[in-house]
Amino acid sequence: MYRLVEDETQQEILTAVDLCGFFADPSAGESGSVIAIGASLRPEKLPISFEDVEFQVRDVQGKEIGSYYVGRIDVIGARYGEGSQGRIDLTISLGGYTLPYPYAGEIWRTWSHGPPANSGVWKSLPAEAHESWLHVVQQVWFTSGRRAMVYGDATHYEIAGAELANIHSFYCALGEAVNGSGGYLGSTPSGLADCLSNSRGKRPRAFHLTWHDIDVSRRNIDRDELNWALEVMRDYGVDIEYPPAGLG
Repeated sequence: MYRLVEDETQQEILTAVDLCGFFADPSAGESGSVIAIGASLRPEKLPISFEDVEFQVRDVQGKEIGSYYVGRIDVIGARYGEGSQGRIDLTISLGGYTLPYPYAGEIWRTWSHGPPANSGVWKSLPAEAHESWLHVVQQVWFTSGRRAMVYGDATHYEIAGAELANIHSFYCALGEAVNGSGGYLGSTPSGLADCLSNSRGKRPRAFHLTWHDIDVSRRNIDRDELNWALEVMRDYGVDIEYPPAGLG
């Protein structure tokens, strides 16, 4: 699922079934090391170092679906399973480098079997995982060659405000409403602005958005974060409608 390569040459360093500790809870502080589970590299001596390293996420067909540039890595330990063909787990130091998306590893495993067939898979995750889901969506979106823009050609979209637990939920919902299941339309106000700005030449006018249960959204989402998103949409001509509760 993971492939570590030298960034410039793309020469393979190792592959691994999983990377434990790479996606970490930021409240836990810096991680001392990452464990590459089921690694292909069998080092003859330790430690061994590699420079200019990129971590690639691969799907079950071997296609790259995401990547992270991490720079230098030091392989500092190895744990061997039984037999000559036993599994090898390597301990890799990244100098404290981790990513603050603790659910991303689990979500990447889901996406490695293909993008979601239907919208709303993120709703089944706990609210604190929505940021990690959005991170994976953004990675897959740009790795696939798509741009920050509106790909949907409809003039009217809807989101269910009662399902939004935080600002990350909003971006998950908006991206899927406009660009389909697993779709991306920004993860921050500036990202949203990029998507809407880049779509101006493609669309004669901005779209209409019906936002159901906005009162619930306002209770769940940080006021400033919500207002910044609303301001961006209005600045780029998105017509937002808030139907009264019980009418949609």
